Amino acid sequence: MKAYILILSLFLSAACAGKPPVNNAANERTKERNKQTAAKNEMIEIARLAQTLEQQGRDMQAYRESSGAESARQCNLILEERQKGIVDLDTRIKNLPENYRNKLMPIVGELNECVSCARKTLNDCKKARASVNEVIKELFP
Repeated sequence: MKAYILILSLFLSAACAGKPPVNNAANERTKERNKQTAAKNEMIEIARLAQTLEQQGRDMQAYRESSGAESARQCNLILEERQKGIVDLDTRIKNLPENYRNKLMPIVGELNECVSCARKTLNDCKKARASVNEVIKELFP
C-alpha cells in the first residue's frame, strides 16, 4: 500500500512538473484589482484627513487675528499638533502608487500653509480645500 501511494505521488508530481497554475492570469488580475481598490480606499481616507486638517487650519483664524503673546503661544502649540497630522498625511501619500501620489502631493504644501500662524493663510486654506475637492471629484465622477 505504501509503495502504491509513493508511486502515485511520484507520478502526479512528474505530471504536474513545469506547468503553471491553472488560473495564474486570473489570479494576477485579481491581485492587481485588489491593489488598486486598496490604493483607492487609502486615497479616500487621505482625502478625509486632508479635509479635517484644512478645517482645523481655518479654525485657527481666531488665534491669528488676536494679538498678544498668549494667542501667539496658543497658536504655536496648535501648529505643532497640526504639523504632526501633516507629516502623517505626507507619509501616507508617499506610500501610494505614483498616479495617486502625484495628485495628492501638492495638497501637503497647501495644508502646511493653511495651518500656520501667519495672518494671511486663509487663501492657502481655500486652495487646499479646492485641491481636495478636485481629488474627490476624480474619485467619484
